[in-house]
Amino acid sequence: MFNTQIKKELAQSQSQLQEYEQKYRAIDKSTALIEFTPDGTIVSANAKFLALTHYQLQDIVGKNHRLFCLPSYSGSAQYKTFWARLAAGEFIQERFLRLDKQHNEIWLEASYNPISDAQGTVTHILKLATDITEQIHKEHNDRRIIQALNRSTAVIEFSLQGTVLTANENFLNAMGYTLDTIKGK
Repeated sequence: MFNTQIKKELAQSQSQLQEYEQKYRAIDKSTALIEFTPDGTIVSANAKFLALTHYQLQDIVGKNHRLFCLPSYSGSAQYKTFWARLAAGEFIQERFLRLDKQHNEIWLEASYNPISDAQGTVTHILKLATDITEQIHKEHNDRRIIQALNRSTAVIEFSLQGTVLTANENFLNAMGYTLDTIKGK
């Protein structure tokens, strides 16, 4: 009877482990992954991450995360605070500027996920990332186009009800208004 309960619990644990392994494999296929110690030392990376950064695994294991960062950032207080937050167990997700092996800029939408042991001590940081470099370049290009149009064109913006929301300097100068006199009218 005692053995039966242990066997049942073991079977449930094995089934749960198998399920988690399947989930990890699915994530591994679709997402760039890299794992660090809490001080930023690289432990492992998957094929998608290596392809994105143009590194071989043996080139990065044992090295520090700063390998992927601009020197101006990796030497900053902000960078030290970033790793202190992770080591304290804080999850961080945002857009990050990083460098590949050739020092080309790559933009990542990424999450840094602290992994803790049974005592609550952070033992690893798992980063899941998606390459958004093309999207960022398009946003920067769109912003430059809008800035160029704003410099050369008179622009006024209305609400759907026809109320003036804002106007650029070209419009205000051409019409002889200040924004305060027309906004909301």
